[in-house]
Amino acid sequence: MTLWKAAVFALVALGACGEPEPEAPATPVVEAPPKPAMWKVSDEDTTVYLFGTVHVLPPKLTWHSPAVDKALDEAKAIYFETDTESDPIAFREIVNRLGLYEPSQRLSDRLELEDLELLRSALAKLDLPLVAIETMRPWYAGVVISEAVVRKAGYDVSSGVESLMRPAARKAGKEIRFLETVEDQMSAFATLPETTQIKFLIGGLKEIDNAGKELGDLVSAWKTGDVDALARLLIDEDIGTIPELHDALLTHRNANWAPEIDALLKSETGTFLVAVGAAHLIGENSVLQMLKPLGHAPERVHEP
Repeated sequence: MTLWKAAVFALVALGACGEPEPEAPATPVVEAPPKPAMWKVSDEDTTVYLFGTVHVLPPKLTWHSPAVDKALDEAKAIYFETDTESDPIAFREIVNRLGLYEPSQRLSDRLELEDLELLRSALAKLDLPLVAIETMRPWYAGVVISEAVVRKAGYDVSSGVESLMRPAARKAGKEIRFLETVEDQMSAFATLPETTQIKFLIGGLKEIDNAGKELGDLVSAWKTGDVDALARLLIDEDIGTIPELHDALLTHRNANWAPEIDALLKSETGTFLVAVGAAHLIGENSVLQMLKPLGHAPERVHEP
């Protein structure tokens, strides 16, 4: 697996640890007319659009489509995964509590020699010293490295869908809501067994040199609405290869969100937009699939 894909498609709060500028031009993304996948569920008086996002993107990438703009215009409230603009002091406290070892512990002591040498080699390519991550638990070190990888490939959190959509929604007078807390999202990683965290940390280090191409392929599939390609690249060949990670990042969180959307349909009227990482809307355990036993039949929204 290539760990940076989780940061790009699944975890929005973890990309908010910093707002760095991209370090290199991104691998070109297919410049076909944008039509990222979107679905809707509705009853007699409520419509909920479900839009799969990408949390970090190359600057100036065009991804807006008529269908997305229509949903944004009609919605009276926009749901995002979590509040990345919350109190920075509280954010740092959560990171320190869930992401760092006790002062006497070191990450390198938890790794096999072969894994440690692989980590050293990868860090050298990213101009990161080992000492910079020695106090980090494996999951958090993996996130920090994934951020460095996507940044080096020319991707930028400030160009991600949420970073652009949220201020636009606020300016348009939309209500902003969230599906989970920052601590909920980080806990998805932090509660994994350390052996699984280490698999996440080490899993993508050998493929760092291919990050630009792999990210370009993924974003091209997303931008053109190729859900089958996304499922193959992101789930089958990546996150899904570590079942515990897939369950923590996707399945369990999807299982929490589907009832929230069901409750929204039952309790409120009007139109709403739910914008979450694209990984949450593809595959067998997606939010879309979990809505079906609740009596809802998501429909793909096609471009006019």
